[in-house]
Amino acid sequence: MTVFCNAIVHTMTAPSARAEAFVVEDGKVVFTGSSSEARAFAGVHAALVDLAGKTVVPGFCDSHLHLYMFGAGLLRTVELLGSASLDELFARLSDHAARYDGPFLLARGFDQSKLSEDRFPTRTELDIISPDRPLLVTRVCGHAMVVNSAALALVTDAERAAGDAEAGLYTETAITTFYRLVPPLTEAEGEEAVLRAAAVALKSGITSVGTLLDTPDQLGAYARLRRENSLPIRITGMPPQASCDTLYAHGIGTTFGDAWLKFGGAKFFADGSLGAYTALMAEPYEATGECGTRIYDPEVLKQRCTELQNKGFQIVIHAIGDQAVRESLDAIEFALHQSDRDNTYHRHRIEHVSILPADLLIRMVAHKIVGAIQPQFVTSDTWTGERVGEERAQHAYPFAAMRAAGVPLALGSDCPVEKLDAFLCLDAAVNRHAWTPHGGLSVDEALYDYTVGSHYALHQDHYLGRLTPGYLADFVVLSDAPTPRNLTSLTAEQVYLAGNQVLKSAR
Repeated sequence: MTVFCNAIVHTMTAPSARAEAFVVEDGKVVFTGSSSEARAFAGVHAALVDLAGKTVVPGFCDSHLHLYMFGAGLLRTVELLGSASLDELFARLSDHAARYDGPFLLARGFDQSKLSEDRFPTRTELDIISPDRPLLVTRVCGHAMVVNSAALALVTDAERAAGDAEAGLYTETAITTFYRLVPPLTEAEGEEAVLRAAAVALKSGITSVGTLLDTPDQLGAYARLRRENSLPIRITGMPPQASCDTLYAHGIGTTFGDAWLKFGGAKFFADGSLGAYTALMAEPYEATGECGTRIYDPEVLKQRCTELQNKGFQIVIHAIGDQAVRESLDAIEFALHQSDRDNTYHRHRIEHVSILPADLLIRMVAHKIVGAIQPQFVTSDTWTGERVGEERAQHAYPFAAMRAAGVPLALGSDCPVEKLDAFLCLDAAVNRHAWTPHGGLSVDEALYDYTVGSHYALHQDHYLGRLTPGYLADFVVLSDAPTPRNLTSLTAEQVYLAGNQVLKSAR
């Protein structure tokens, strides 16, 4: 046994619950209480770790990201996040082209609204940087891409016609054509990608993640590392809905796996992004006169959600615009009403829920639909009011209202869309941004939703997310007690998984 004492322990039995010490044995918490009680429980032969008044929280859980994609990007993609002008963007691309000799040039992270020119780069401009090698430049949201002529030369006439070939601009499902051209990572590279991404997660105390399984090779990398007992963090993989029938035929559904690697919900996309004007809105965008992109016919979405729910899958739907949220709720409600299964604990999720009018919020509460939110969208998408108008912007990212009404919340980054940093996520959840200063969570609420809430969304809250007897001893020792003013300056001084220290460093 090991006693961790003299600390401020957020046990998460409730958002405000505190203890002074806890005891760990065989990777689990077996006692929580005062320091003297913990020492008495463990006995004189127990190891003792004096935390000198530090704050301890359960390991953070990023409920929605693209871990493998992020890791692959660390290996071979140039980062464009923060580019303030096209000249800066082109300079980064040119530097990458000079340094990287691979067959494809990949870049990601720009936001055209934050470039001084306020526009996308063009195919012609990319041709100057790379006249021979295919160059794919993806917007920060992942829902829009600009390609050069060398990339266009590799696709069919029909595939070129799916976007604006003259400008080289493609959105939503049309960009999949170009991603399929990129050679996959080798097995060794895939495992290295996971390890690099997981190292970034651990740096800020993220010990569990819910990640999209975009391709089979991603699951292979996770599985190989799990067989070798080499997974650095806990992984829940959410497969695309199209692959779930095959998984079901092999006896696999949501929760299949173990505490290190398991399957999560079936992932759907109902729309695109606000940044690319493809989030589906009930009324048109003023700038485009269009309402965005509907990925599924509403009746098809209803039937498909029903099929997969009846096969034991949690439903996970990306929906950013208000109309996409409405149609996602229609589909989930239809599935619940059609089912003869016990769906009391379905934990169906809507990802992002960026524009949520009050009538839709009420529907989420009624069926306990999880709101999987990305607080950093608030600090990045500062142009939201300009995109959707003042009236609709009042319904953007209503975290406090959702929580107060009873919507279960789970926090995440959507990395690589946003930085994989627990403290930036918490700060955005609490402090928001000047364009929308109201509606943030308290520090205790944000911590709770980033631990218990996120693990609830991944069907793990019965053994992760709390520091109380019976739970796995995944926890973080913080550099200071968290307050609204210091969240971005906090560091994870120590990180433990199953009672084993895996990190001791400053952020």
